[in-house]
Amino acid sequence: MNKLTVTIKCLMQNKLRFLLTVTSVSVAVSSVLLIKSVSDFGTKSIWNELDSLGMNGLIVTSQNGSFDDKDVNTIKSIRGISKTAPVTMDSSKVIKDSRTINAIVWGIDSNAQDVVSFELVSGRFINKSDINSNNKVCMIDKSLAENLFGSQNALGRSIEVQCKSTSDNFNIVGVVKTGKGIMQSLMGNYIPGFLYAPYTAVHESDDFTQVFLKTESEIPIDSITKNVKQNLGDKANISDLASQKETLQNMLGTVTLILTAIGGISLFVSGMSIMNIMLISVNERKREIGIKKSIGASSIDIMLDFLLESVIISLSGTLTGILIAFCLIFIANNILNIEISLKLGAIFLAMMMAVSFGGVFGIFPAYKASKLVPAKALRKM
Repeated sequence: MNKLTVTIKCLMQNKLRFLLTVTSVSVAVSSVLLIKSVSDFGTKSIWNELDSLGMNGLIVTSQNGSFDDKDVNTIKSIRGISKTAPVTMDSSKVIKDSRTINAIVWGIDSNAQDVVSFELVSGRFINKSDINSNNKVCMIDKSLAENLFGSQNALGRSIEVQCKSTSDNFNIVGVVKTGKGIMQSLMGNYIPGFLYAPYTAVHESDDFTQVFLKTESEIPIDSITKNVKQNLGDKANISDLASQKETLQNMLGTVTLILTAIGGISLFVSGMSIMNIMLISVNERKREIGIKKSIGASSIDIMLDFLLESVIISLSGTLTGILIAFCLIFIANNILNIEISLKLGAIFLAMMMAVSFGGVFGIFPAYKASKLVPAKALRKM
C-alpha cells in the first residue's frame, strides 16, 4: 500500500472533519476566484461601454454660452481630429400613457454615429433632413423601449418628452443598443434611459453646448488639446476622456486589490483551520506515531505523512472551490446574460496557493508529530 493511499485512509477515518475543513478552503478559494473574475469583467465592460459611448477622445464644453456651426468648423480644421459630433444633454421625463420614466435626452447631429458607436436594433438613425427641419423625431435605447412598450414594437409610436419647462411629443424612428446596456441589465431602472433627438428639436436655438471629438491615435492628445484651446480661447473647456479612463482604471485596480485582499484573509483563515485540524489529528494519533517510530519510521517520514495530509486537504478544497466558482459563473452568465470568465492563470495561481497553504500551515503540526518520543507516544492517555 503506497503512502498516498495510506494518507487518504487516515483522512477518511473522520469524514465529517475532513469535509468541513475542505468546505472552509473551497469557500475561500471560490471567493477569491469570483472576485478576480467579476473585477476583470467589470473593468472590461466599463471600458467597452465608455468606448461605445464615444468616450475615447475629447469633449469640448462651452464655458460661456454655446457653440455654433462656425466653432464646429474651426474644430474640424484642427490636425489630429478625425470626427466631430455637436451635442446637447439634459435630464428629462419620458411619458407614455400612464408611465413616466426618467431619461437622458441627447440632442445630436446627423453624424453622431461616427463618434458614438450606436448599434441600430430597428428603424433608422437621425439624418440631416431631421436636423435642418427641426423634426420632432427620436431614437431611444433598447432598455427604454422595453420599459415603455414591453414586447411591442416601439417604431412609429409617439411619446411625450418633458425637458426643463418644455413638453413636446416625439415620434420614435429608431431603437438603438448603447454601451450602458450591461449596467442597465444589472441595475434596472436605477440607470436612466437614453433618448436621442436632433439638437435643433430639443434646443431653443441651433447652437449646442458640447462637441464630442474622435482623435487620431498618432497625434498626441496634448497637442490636439493645445490647438483647440488656441483656436477657441477661453470659450472652451476640454475634457481628456482618455486620461479620465486611466484614472478610472487606477481606481478599479485599487478596488480589485482591496477585494482580493479580503479574499486573501478568508484563505488565511481557512489555512489556520487546516493547522488546527492537523494539530488535533496529531494529538489523537500519538499511539499510531509511536508505533510507526518503534518499527523504524524516521522523524522525516512522520513529518512527510502529516504534510501530505495537509496538502491533500488544501488541494481538495481548492479543486472544490474551482468547481463552485465555475458553477456560479455559469449560472450568472445564463441568468444575467453576461460573459464572466474564469481565466486559466487565476486557476493555476489558486492551485499553487493550495499547495503552498497546505504546506505552510501543515509544517508546525507535522514538525510536532515528528518530534514525539516513541515511549511517551505509546503511553495510554
